[in-house]
Amino acid sequence: EHNSAPGAYYLASQYEALNQAKNAIRLFEKSGRFNHAVRLARANGMDGELSKLAVQSTQRVMLDTARYLEEKKMFEHAVNLYQKGGQSSKALEICFEAKLFDALRAIADDLGSDTDPALLSKVGDFFMSHAQYDKAVNLYITCQKVKEAMDLCEKHKVTMTEPMAEKITDQLPEKDASGSDFRIQILKRIADLCVQQQNYHLATKKYTQAGMKDKAMDALLKSGDTEKIIFFAGVLRSKEIYVRAANYLQTLNWHTDPEIMKKIIDFYTKAKAYQQLAMFYDACSQVEIDEYRDYEKALGALKESKKYMLKADKDTSELDRRINMVEEFVRARSIAKSDTQEFLKICYQLLDQPKVDAAVQVGDVFALLIEFYYSEENYEQAYQLIEKMRHRRIVLGPYLDQGMVDTIHRHMGISTATNDDSVEESIDEDI
Repeated sequence: EHNSAPGAYYLASQYEALNQAKNAIRLFEKSGRFNHAVRLARANGMDGELSKLAVQSTQRVMLDTARYLEEKKMFEHAVNLYQKGGQSSKALEICFEAKLFDALRAIADDLGSDTDPALLSKVGDFFMSHAQYDKAVNLYITCQKVKEAMDLCEKHKVTMTEPMAEKITDQLPEKDASGSDFRIQILKRIADLCVQQQNYHLATKKYTQAGMKDKAMDALLKSGDTEKIIFFAGVLRSKEIYVRAANYLQTLNWHTDPEIMKKIIDFYTKAKAYQQLAMFYDACSQVEIDEYRDYEKALGALKESKKYMLKADKDTSELDRRINMVEEFVRARSIAKSDTQEFLKICYQLLDQPKVDAAVQVGDVFALLIEFYYSEENYEQAYQLIEKMRHRRIVLGPYLDQGMVDTIHRHMGISTATNDDSVEESIDEDI
């Protein structure tokens, strides 16, 4: 039965006895007796089949066949078998002699530090002469010539990959061993190169291994990887790193992401960066006013800002003035129906305050008054306040409902379009 290995071997032997070499070789191969297949192929001058058969056989058969094919000047096949048989140096020698440069490039990837140094140098010179600097760098790394590899990377801008960086790192002295200065120097050079090549994550890793936390954070910030920046800051637990991470997070759309807001506050707090934290709460208050018209939340943020300004031993007089104005505005809104006189007094006082815009949107104060007079059907007073808004170049749209504005104008017998046109002409003249 030739479908089984023993059966195939038996039939192969019979075909060999009958001098039917091709059939015999095919069945020896099928039975797994590759040494017999190689022997028979050589005996019958079937050299084209040898490489394919020998590579499936033992190392001894591979190398013996390689020598035979070398003598036959079938160099490509010989090189392949020498390499597969563990004699890469011999394969390289043939590559140079026969000018098999494509094969040489493939073999170079498998070279080890046990390869003849003179041969390695010769391969390196070949890559250099053909401007294949990445191959030369990998060869230097294999030969444990770290400095030469780095020199070549920097001079010819060879891309530093993670496998290359790790191979170099593995060859460096241990952190606390003699030669640790050399270790730091090389790690920094790898990281610097990665920054130039915009491989910021690998740069961060190497700066960290070199003990250069600030530079590691520099690289990570350039990557813009928010998740890793937060993680990195949490792992290092350094005051400076906390502050830099928080500063970066403030460049994001933090006011729509509660988790980012929490991290900013958390990092500044852990760093005891009270002035920065105070400024962040100040920014929060401004967002609450500008984006949401939420003066209650803004007031809370301003009070938090003051608390941390005091911790930072900073003057709070200007902040106190702003807190006072926001408190007054919040109180005015709360008593508009219950204490009309006090409500009106507060609003008009706010409008007369210098630099009121530093605390309260003037348009919001006007809007509160106009809505009050509108609800009281005091259209004349409401109209006068609208005119004052226009006089101050305050755009009505963000503060007043257009339907309310139209109703006020209609009761005053004035066209809204006419007033809008006069304002635009006035603005044009100023421009």
